[in-house]
Amino acid sequence: MVQLSPIYINKEKTKNRIYYYDAIKALAIYLVCIYHYNDLNTNILNNPNFGVYINYYFYGTSSIAVPLFFMVNGALLLNKPYNLRSHFKKVLYLYILVSVWSFIYSVIFIPIEGVSYSIKEFLMAWFFLKEGTSDHLWFLKALISVYLLFPFIKEFYDVPGRKLLKLFCCIVFVFSFGNLFLISLLNSAKFVFGSNYLNDNSFDFFPMVNPFGNYSYTLFYFIVGAILSEQIKSNKINVSTRVLVTSFFTALFVLFLYGVLMTVSSNTFYDTVWNGYYSIMTLIMSVSTFVFFSKLSYANDKVNNYLAIIGASTLGIYLVHRFVGAVTIPYFRKLSLSNGLMLNVSYGLLLVLGSLLIVLLLKKLPLLRKMVNI
Repeated sequence: MVQLSPIYINKEKTKNRIYYYDAIKALAIYLVCIYHYNDLNTNILNNPNFGVYINYYFYGTSSIAVPLFFMVNGALLLNKPYNLRSHFKKVLYLYILVSVWSFIYSVIFIPIEGVSYSIKEFLMAWFFLKEGTSDHLWFLKALISVYLLFPFIKEFYDVPGRKLLKLFCCIVFVFSFGNLFLISLLNSAKFVFGSNYLNDNSFDFFPMVNPFGNYSYTLFYFIVGAILSEQIKSNKINVSTRVLVTSFFTALFVLFLYGVLMTVSSNTFYDTVWNGYYSIMTLIMSVSTFVFFSKLSYANDKVNNYLAIIGASTLGIYLVHRFVGAVTIPYFRKLSLSNGLMLNVSYGLLLVLGSLLIVLLLKKLPLLRKMVNI
């Protein structure tokens, strides 16, 4: 195992660091890695045994990764002052970062995937984030969208009573979580009443009306994270650990059941992660996780130091893990029992640690340091 020097650890540590944010980000980046790169047997259609159902149940846990990232972002940004000029410099830099990394992925994945491009095809792959190569950068584009609206959200957030913020959240909720909830009801009706169902989460009950687009749920998580952290800091949230754990696993089980229903109904694998981001179940799981981690004791300095390092490196891990996963996953799949849960859990951890090591090395190089930092 690579030993991190105490000097480097101290550089990552800040006096007023909130360690439960780091713990949440560490969990989130792990779930991202294991979602993108795993060999779990989740084929409940062709191999519906108990182990496969357990894998599919666990698979849905990764649906909280993206929400948790946006919740921590909201908690960090909305509860402190900001400079408008500096903020938009950050937005511009983030956009440039997406473009640069999309170009890097497009180039490096040519030998990895064994593909060739015409100039036009390469430009299309670079600009439109080619599926399987750079499409995971959608997350950063969604973050840019939230950051563009941040000054307005901040104004709503800082007003006493927050009436406009509450109205804004209600509108966002209806057009994201509310829309999917209606879809879920119609899909479930097939099992209950034998009627037709919509096998498409992209169906819009509010055509030409939705003002927020496909990733409006990210705005909701961004605001919820800020409000939760504020309430936690003021000791206004009094929910027992038992309630939080029960809420999480109950919501995960409902998400799992809906995934099974949709998979069987459509005869096609239903991705409870990608389709779960704006579900009520994932919202409950994300809020429960956020509050649960805030209740943990962070008394061990060594653990806190490592959490701080991972927390400060999650963007870099997110950007680098695509290469680490693409190179290592073929070898992992050759292992016996690579379809099993425990081996995939371990592989996900190694993927995070391997990516972290590369990020820490990049941070030591002046010309490349900004490639993995905002």
